[in-house]
Amino acid sequence: MPPLKPLPPPEFIAFEVVYFSVIFVLCFILYYKLREVYRITDYRGFHFFSNTFLFLGIAYFLRFVTFLLFASGVLFDELSFEGVRGLMTFSLAFLAYSGSVAILYNIYSLLWRWLEKIPSEAIIHIVAVLIALISIIARSPLAFVTSQLILILFLLLAIFINYRHYRFDGKVKRAYPLYILLFVFWLLNLSLTFRLLPIEWRFTIYGLSVAVLLVIAYRVLKKL
Repeated sequence: MPPLKPLPPPEFIAFEVVYFSVIFVLCFILYYKLREVYRITDYRGFHFFSNTFLFLGIAYFLRFVTFLLFASGVLFDELSFEGVRGLMTFSLAFLAYSGSVAILYNIYSLLWRWLEKIPSEAIIHIVAVLIALISIIARSPLAFVTSQLILILFLLLAIFINYRHYRFDGKVKRAYPLYILLFVFWLLNLSLTFRLLPIEWRFTIYGLSVAVLLVIAYRVLKKL
């Protein structure tokens, strides 16, 4: 069994735990509010948009639990090296699934009017499962990150298509800042994985990510 990496300093662990917890709580608040609006209006766009935050929250909850277990050293004491590697593979696969579902629901919340005859939610989960399987087979975070970047680019394309079609609809136009902010949120979180920014900027990116979700939560709670 190869030597294990030293555990991160306590202040870093505390910062990560706070970050994951804040993201999870904000996602839960957004999901609850949007589901409430969907029950009142029966507007399908709110259904798809709310599920974006449901699965985003699930993804961050998994990241929170996995990080806490590794940081506490519990896994190293209880599991063999093969067991730890297996758990890491499972965590990556589930993160690929939940993260992909979140982005796909976000895309579909923009395009559902054109895709009503397609069994959308089944396709969303099938595509997400395929991405998770590819991540397991590749056994590399790069496969997961690449898939997420492709989905984010599709999100940008969906925003553009929707805007072209509804640019004169005042009610629809007010929602575009939320989609742009979510695009920025996912881009920020992928930037460190792709090493586009120095690792020292991690805390700054976390702060910006929380700020983006706070703005989204403010706009949703204020306008809805």
